[in-house]
Amino acid sequence: MTPTIIAEPATIVDPDGIATPELDLIPVDNSVGETVSELGGELRALAHRSSHYLVGLVANLALGFVSFPIFTRVFSVDQYGMMDLGQRLLLLMTVMSKLGIQNASLRFYNSVEFAKDPAAEKKYYSTLFYGILGSSALTVLLFLVAGFFFPQLLSGGPLASLSYILLGVAVVRAVSSILQGFLRVEERTKAFNFLLVATKAGTIAGVCALFVLMSRTARTYFVGTLLVEGLLAAGVTVWFFRRRVLSPTAFRWDLFRSAVAYGTPLVVYEFAFAILGSSDRFLVRHYVGAEALGFYAVAHGLARNVNELFVVPLGLALVPMYMRIWTTDGARKTTAFLSTAFDLYIIASAGLLAAVAACGRSMVILLASSKYTGADRLIPIILAALFIYAAHVFVGAGLLIHKKTLQMAVILACAAVFNIALNCFLLPRIGLMGGAISTLASYLACIIALAVASHRVLPLNVHKSSLAKYAVAAAMSWFLGSQLRIASPFLECLVRFSFSMIVYVGILYLLDERVRGVWQWFRTWLKQRRQPAQI
Repeated sequence: MTPTIIAEPATIVDPDGIATPELDLIPVDNSVGETVSELGGELRALAHRSSHYLVGLVANLALGFVSFPIFTRVFSVDQYGMMDLGQRLLLLMTVMSKLGIQNASLRFYNSVEFAKDPAAEKKYYSTLFYGILGSSALTVLLFLVAGFFFPQLLSGGPLASLSYILLGVAVVRAVSSILQGFLRVEERTKAFNFLLVATKAGTIAGVCALFVLMSRTARTYFVGTLLVEGLLAAGVTVWFFRRRVLSPTAFRWDLFRSAVAYGTPLVVYEFAFAILGSSDRFLVRHYVGAEALGFYAVAHGLARNVNELFVVPLGLALVPMYMRIWTTDGARKTTAFLSTAFDLYIIASAGLLAAVAACGRSMVILLASSKYTGADRLIPIILAALFIYAAHVFVGAGLLIHKKTLQMAVILACAAVFNIALNCFLLPRIGLMGGAISTLASYLACIIALAVASHRVLPLNVHKSSLAKYAVAAAMSWFLGSQLRIASPFLECLVRFSFSMIVYVGILYLLDERVRGVWQWFRTWLKQRRQPAQI
């Protein structure tokens, strides 16, 4: 379970054809309403396909929750940490292997032209497929050359026994990224979801099966990952070959150069994100040790699962919506929409953070086992950091709308450097808590910098008095929820979470007039919904 890399801008800057019921909350003029009516069929089809992607995403997240308690119990603490460390290195290798070419699959696809000219279609598929295969081979070659001149890179360090396996997985994932891109542009949502879910489920099953033949180590995990993902990628590749759209002779350098030129700025962004989210694992291993890394990885894993379950669907829905509002209604309504949505996000994330913090200890015992007791102290800080970083979909909207992705990459890179420096200072002094604090501080600095830069082109309105109310409500609900004691970890987790959320909402109802207004609106809406049934 690796951190989700930022979605390719090519998939979200298209202003045409995103509509959801939530847009009804925003006043629109008659011309916009007529446009939506004219595109009703296409919008319904788009919503239908989008729901397919959401189903696949939820299934994938559910499998992540299934695999987490399995692997935390099967692996020793230090081997679980080693597995997480390998995932961080694999993320960096994969970004390098793709070279941003997967983003071009969306930019250069032209179904109308391909229907008229099969040669153009073969040129598109072949160039991108063999191009990313070549960039992956180049990455492998560079690592091997570096290993020849500097043997300690591949044969030394904690990941020495995994280096070549990770190289293989990076190549497979790079190739898989372009295959998934092909499925997306062809709107084969069911096939895309099947590949996504089959990869996750197959990896869990394959790794568990290998435990019978191999030792319970990180090496077994990555061998199973390589076998399963390699077989699935090979199967999809064979399917494209049978369609006769892949041929080495159809590769064209001009299209390849255009694809690389288009994707390179996004590589900088992805790589900066990967460094920001991964560097702390290597530093924890270096300063605190292998077993401590296992505790840190578990805390990060639990926080990341909660974050993805809450934030990823939000990002999928939000970005297309504000892009469409920007195109149809302009800056003023976009600002109003984002400001309101951001306020609601802060309300929800503060309450969820308080509830998770209250049940952190029982959650760790329930999902990871008692051998990771103590990792729960890190979860609130790491989850707060992840929630703060997730705010980039709001505060960075202006930069994304104006296509200032390079500026975003520079901000991420600076935050990554700050994160590394802070880890180097805090980890030797206060241990794992230093890693969590460094993550929180660097993510907060990143979001503040993004907000300042984006405010110049698209300012958002944030009510500071409301932020104080949310903080007070969250702190009180966290404290009161954590006082409950129940023998069963499952019941304690359920009761603490539910009680904390109820207390949080109740306190906000008393403190914030807008929350009371939303409640009154909700009651009115329920009455209106019931009226037809009573007639």
